[in-house]
Amino acid sequence: MTKTTAFAVTTLLCCLTLSINLQAQAGDDVAQKIKQLQQDSTNAQLKNDVSWMREHLADGYVAGNSWGTWQTKDEVLKDMQNKAVKFKSGEISDVHVATFGPNVAVSRYTFAYDAELNGTHRARTVLCSDTWINDSGTWKTAASHCSLVKGM
Repeated sequence: MTKTTAFAVTTLLCCLTLSINLQAQAGDDVAQKIKQLQQDSTNAQLKNDVSWMREHLADGYVAGNSWGTWQTKDEVLKDMQNKAVKFKSGEISDVHVATFGPNVAVSRYTFAYDAELNGTHRARTVLCSDTWINDSGTWKTAASHCSLVKGM
């Protein structure tokens, strides 16, 4: 191998290593951002903060709830405006985030809550996942799903 070829190969390997490292760091940054947004989303839900939810739910958003219904973005916002959901308490824990490039992430977490939902009291623990997308610089939830944890 000539010195020129060896130099070119070394340079290429250094660039690839740097690229992989930068992508890993970007993934960590996205994961941290989503963890914070997941907490912010929970806080907005607990406070019926319609403006936060309107900004951070994607057009076409759909939620599959642990009580067996689907809700669109418009339905979620309407329930929040009408105060159809009233939380006494709610807490997320065990939040994990998987990133899929710089613009897509999936969070999974446990949500324990005590609330009145359309006149029905529910106190339960659910396992949830949210799919987040970066929409022109604003992270939004595209889909959510929660399932009841048996025995809790």
